[in-house]
Amino acid sequence: MRRVLVVLVLLCLLTWSAVFVLLRAQPADRVVVIPTLMVLPSLTPSPTSTPTLTPSTTPTITRTPSFTPTLETPTATLTTHIIEITAYMPGVYVPPSLTPLPPGVRIIPAPPNPFEPLPDATLSSPPFSGWYSFESDHPLVTYFPAWERRLADGASRGQYHRTENVSSVARFPFEGEGLRIRYVAAPNMGMFSVWVDGVRVAVIDAYAEMLSYPGTDVFFVGSGSHTLELRPTGEKNPRSEGFTVGLDAVQVYRTDANTLILPPAPPVTSSPTPRDAARIELINAPPSPAPSDTPISPQHISASLVIAYDENGNGMVDPAEGVQGISVRLVNATTNQVIGSGFTDARGYVRLETVTLFPVRLVVPYFGESWDVRAQGDSAFTLLLVPANQPGLIP
Repeated sequence: MRRVLVVLVLLCLLTWSAVFVLLRAQPADRVVVIPTLMVLPSLTPSPTSTPTLTPSTTPTITRTPSFTPTLETPTATLTTHIIEITAYMPGVYVPPSLTPLPPGVRIIPAPPNPFEPLPDATLSSPPFSGWYSFESDHPLVTYFPAWERRLADGASRGQYHRTENVSSVARFPFEGEGLRIRYVAAPNMGMFSVWVDGVRVAVIDAYAEMLSYPGTDVFFVGSGSHTLELRPTGEKNPRSEGFTVGLDAVQVYRTDANTLILPPAPPVTSSPTPRDAARIELINAPPSPAPSDTPISPQHISASLVIAYDENGNGMVDPAEGVQGISVRLVNATTNQVIGSGFTDARGYVRLETVTLFPVRLVVPYFGESWDVRAQGDSAFTLLLVPANQPGLIP
């Protein structure tokens, strides 16, 4: 046993000596695995187990996207300071700018002239649109004291109301923008005044050499509710035989949802320059802009015509005298090109509208009549046919 131990000790020393020599001879950057001798307590061999292969899971490396910061180049911002300066210049008028209107709205400068016969408000139901005639016996027309009712062939609907009391008044409430009075004119008629909402708008001299039923001018009274009053003035024309006042009908115009009345602006009067303004001296100013040509905008042109067959020869358009189905045209006055056309209705009335840059003429080819139409506003014409000079059948 001792010999075995001595042999083992000698073997270990030799082994460590060989390892030391090898380590000295190897480079410094290489790793050498040194076997380790184990001292077994006995030399009895033990059975060696057979190695078994066990599958193991090999981890897979997953790449995770990393955030790379991006440096943005700052952009310089220019700050602008705005200075508002208000200057008062005496005598200089800056017209207000128009507010855009909804599409389809028609603008007219004043209520158009009516063409009789007009629809009877008594036979129609509100709301009214356009021109309507309120006869003198309409329930809304009141008289204080009562006026006398007369029947007449030439009057509107064959009747009118009259009074000889210079202290009486006729009152009529209505809604609309336009107003026209059809009154009685005769050798014994006096003067009367027209009042709207407490303001006198006209004084009418009703004297005439022959009995007739004329109408006043069209009064623009603004939109909304109004009150009309007719008052005898107690005055008369020197040739008149009395102070009688007669009312035939009240004609009212009311716009629809697609029509807007914009009367022309009143003329502007410059105010006097104050004395302190004389000491103001202009040192420096921006150069005056050079004038440039402004293109002419197209004009909205409207024209209306009534064609009547004067059966009774009184020189006026009476009810049931309108001629229906007559062709009426709007033509370019320079080239005779047709730019609008229509036919008269049962009242003999037709209205044509167009937008153009050129002068316009209203033409009735069947009768060979024509009229020049104004570039602005509503042009109204009347063609009164004389029975003796026209064919017996009018298409």
